[in-house]
Amino acid sequence: MTLRIHGDNIIECERALKLIGLAYKGSVSLKSQNIFMPSYSIEKESKEIFEVELLGGHDRWNVNFNTELTKYGAPLREATDAYITKVSADNKTEELLLAIEFCNALPAGNNAWQRNGRAVTCAEIGIPYFYFAEIGGVELDVNRKVKAPRFPNPIVPFSYLTSAKKLNVVCVPIYQAHPAISDELRKKFMHIFGMEASLDLLKCIIDESKTADALNVLIEKGTTLVKILSNDRKRLDTFRAMEWEEFLKVTTGLEKAEWIKNHPNKQIWKKKSSEKVAVTKTFKTLLTKTQELNLLSIGAKEIPICLVANGNIKKFASLLKEIYPAAKINELANTIEKKNKPLIIVWVTGFKPRGNDSRPDRGLVPLARMLFGNDIDILTIVFGPAVKQTWKALKENPTKVANENGLWQAVLNLSNFVLADSTTSVDGIIASIVNRNLERKSVKVIFKASKPNGSFGEHDVDTAMHTLFSRQMNSNIFESMCNPPGGDWSGISYWDFSDKTEYRWTTLPRVSAIKAKRPDHIIQIYSKKEDIFLVIESKNNAKDLDENIGKRLTEYVKALFKIAPTAYKKAKEDWKLFGGKNSPLTNFASYSGGAFVYKSLDEMKKEMKEGKLDFIFAFEFKSDGTESIGHILLSDKCKFLSNILPNIASQFSVGLKIKIY
Repeated sequence: MTLRIHGDNIIECERALKLIGLAYKGSVSLKSQNIFMPSYSIEKESKEIFEVELLGGHDRWNVNFNTELTKYGAPLREATDAYITKVSADNKTEELLLAIEFCNALPAGNNAWQRNGRAVTCAEIGIPYFYFAEIGGVELDVNRKVKAPRFPNPIVPFSYLTSAKKLNVVCVPIYQAHPAISDELRKKFMHIFGMEASLDLLKCIIDESKTADALNVLIEKGTTLVKILSNDRKRLDTFRAMEWEEFLKVTTGLEKAEWIKNHPNKQIWKKKSSEKVAVTKTFKTLLTKTQELNLLSIGAKEIPICLVANGNIKKFASLLKEIYPAAKINELANTIEKKNKPLIIVWVTGFKPRGNDSRPDRGLVPLARMLFGNDIDILTIVFGPAVKQTWKALKENPTKVANENGLWQAVLNLSNFVLADSTTSVDGIIASIVNRNLERKSVKVIFKASKPNGSFGEHDVDTAMHTLFSRQMNSNIFESMCNPPGGDWSGISYWDFSDKTEYRWTTLPRVSAIKAKRPDHIIQIYSKKEDIFLVIESKNNAKDLDENIGKRLTEYVKALFKIAPTAYKKAKEDWKLFGGKNSPLTNFASYSGGAFVYKSLDEMKKEMKEGKLDFIFAFEFKSDGTESIGHILLSDKCKFLSNILPNIASQFSVGLKIKIY
């Protein structure tokens, strides 16, 4: 059987590949020689279980998952980090098996709900969705000293559980220990780590066997996590203990609203009035007077979502009419008043002070839908200072705006009512009633088999770099970092070849010294004399490299490696928070390089000179299946690579030819 992994980039593909290998307890080895579309064999007891092809970079293989999923009624066009598909026997079609999201960012604040849109997109049409996140990550101060661990609001992981229960679909958060987790926190969260159960569930889905048992284990772990997170909060601002389990058992959104309204420990929702963005006088009045109605918290007071329950519906509708011009608000307010049913309000800032989108906010309305389902109305109030053209476009063609902007897509496709009140809207408020399309097809998602589209760029460069260097430990080569487009810069590692300890610097700064530049790839080469780091910036075209980029790249690692790492992992042990004050790296050399799609040797020479780089990798890819060519230009001090690179390239004898200049 052939599986394919369609990833946001090659690293997400590799993460999913590793999960499949672990799920089947098989060994993973390189099979194809194709440097930009590698395939691997998963074997067990000397027999191949699967061939797995990795396709890094969405929308590059003649398939658009957003388009395909919307055919089945997916409410949003939010692509996940990885999709696993099964190729038909005749190689003409692929069947989507499941979707995976990997989150290495600290799951706190609005980062926690940023990916809810991707979850609701899959869950609503029955696609199994795995959300992998880490717990125990720490926030660092400006000097990279540990301040404190950060945790998500418990309502966020809980939303996955409610969605799974309501829609009868696999939609689960799976938490693992962050490398910087303390021993105390590791012990505390030991029972919620779900990797083993997730592998069982993954295997069930691929094998098309029953998933109930493995899914229930993860739901139980998720519920336990929610309880721990809520019970540890200093203030009583969320549900506690058994309240979560009770709420999870309530089926419909309207029943959940009723449960909250009648709960003896219900909490009054409050929102801070001080905002980082300018707001209108009418919005300030709306927020103030709305809070005077004592609206209800939906289980977490700090998040910008609240419940207007029976008794307050008509009062809230009257409030809208009082604050806003009748011609603009009456239809919306009268509809809410006439229905007189519980209403969820989602308060979305949406835009930063300069008018650009606040990306995490696109997850707020999906969060509300995952918590309450589709049988309750949602009013989304957007009040941030979008650029003026936004409001003109929204009035003239909201469908076009939703198709082009992820934030508005979430607001318009998942809300029943929308009210926009912004300082940058020259025409005042915009109020609309949304005609939601709820036609969903929970059937197999099948599409034409993907193939290279013949256009090559940065994704292919990064895939080639990763494929070349990521499995070379026997040659004393370690991939310290790979950050392709869409990556998360979750950390840089150093491997001590003498005692097999890995040290990791997490929560990476964009710059670590004056004018320093965070690289895209770092390759460690070990020798008895010293460790060598190849620090590389990858681009689509050579001209995209910055002038004098070389020194900025090496300065980044020099500054970072001078300070102590965040965590370390000894052989066959768990990650631990690094308690020492000194860096384990005392003797190393760093050389800077650029990587891009090949056009000519003259261009390579030009960019090496202008960028003050020590080496260049330029790849010439062939879509007809013939071997790709890696053109390598080396400065005098990097001539040592001429002995190393041919040895690596020989492993891809059919798929890659190396030319060294």
